[in-house]
Amino acid sequence: MKKRWLLCGVVTVVLMSILAKPAIAADFPRQKLISSKFFNESQMMIVESNGWDTKYAKLSTYEKVNGVWTKVFNDMPAMIGYNGFARVMKEGGGASPTGIYNMGLGFGSVAKPANSTYPYRVTTSYDYWVDDVTSPDYNKWISYSGDPTKRWKSFERMNHPLYKYGAVIKYNENPIVAGKGSAIFLHMWKSSSSATAGCVAVSEVNMKTLLTWMDSKKKPLIVMGPTSEIDGYLYARNEKLPEVGIMINGVKKNFDQPAVSVDNRTLAPFRGIGEALGAKVEWNAATETVKAVRNGTTVELKYLSNVGKINGKSVQLDTALISINNRMVVPVRFFAEAFGADVKWDASRNLVVIND
Repeated sequence: MKKRWLLCGVVTVVLMSILAKPAIAADFPRQKLISSKFFNESQMMIVESNGWDTKYAKLSTYEKVNGVWTKVFNDMPAMIGYNGFARVMKEGGGASPTGIYNMGLGFGSVAKPANSTYPYRVTTSYDYWVDDVTSPDYNKWISYSGDPTKRWKSFERMNHPLYKYGAVIKYNENPIVAGKGSAIFLHMWKSSSSATAGCVAVSEVNMKTLLTWMDSKKKPLIVMGPTSEIDGYLYARNEKLPEVGIMINGVKKNFDQPAVSVDNRTLAPFRGIGEALGAKVEWNAATETVKAVRNGTTVELKYLSNVGKINGKSVQLDTALISINNRMVVPVRFFAEAFGADVKWDASRNLVVIND
């Protein structure tokens, strides 16, 4: 989309602190929803506005640590398209897309910020993003040393001043649909009241912060839309997780929620695995706590907590008790070893082998 740096309106707003500061790790309204729906990614940005037709938004950052999603920075003020968010996008419509998207390559006309490890490309005068709907290059980044006006009817110059720092939002890909919108980026804003033509824009300081924070290994996502729609987008997420077999004392077990691999950890329903180990298992809905007792050993785990207890003594977990398909699942190795069982991984059979 063209002219994303257009200044729309002269409204002056008093914004939140532009410099991102670490936030206190605490529960936030969407923590349970995100933790129960997003397993393969570990970083997320949520860009939300108070309605469909406003150019003002805020950007929130979340990261998964030991199975628990927590807030990272204070909310950042952001600008979106001059026509707000759109349910149906069209080229040149001046609106930003809604939904959940992967983040792509970082870019900029200068070297990437110090301490950033995110994949980044320094742009030149030969770099273009094509928004010509008649071209086979539509919605693609093309490097071209010839005259761009002879090749395309419309294009973005990737070394524009507002693209001093930016990152690609992977919108309208696989397949690319001509006319559905192109060149959707996260980039620097012109000012705190300047709309874009469809991108998300933040201050230079915050853009550098995001490029330093983002980690390609954590597969960062961006979720975009009015606040009234965001939880619906999150809830609709449905991932297929790799299933893992569980064998206890030579007998393969089947649970109503199969054991699955999340972040290279095997998780299984607490009641199924607990009872298979001969433990008495209780779920306290009021405190959201699992309690399992066997042969004088008591194990307690709290939903979305990285700290468990064995006989009242606190122990650090490498993954928390979480919910998958409305079933509370526990880390199998920790749970079994807490009761003195021997746990081994059989890669050839994709199987956790537990023996008492």
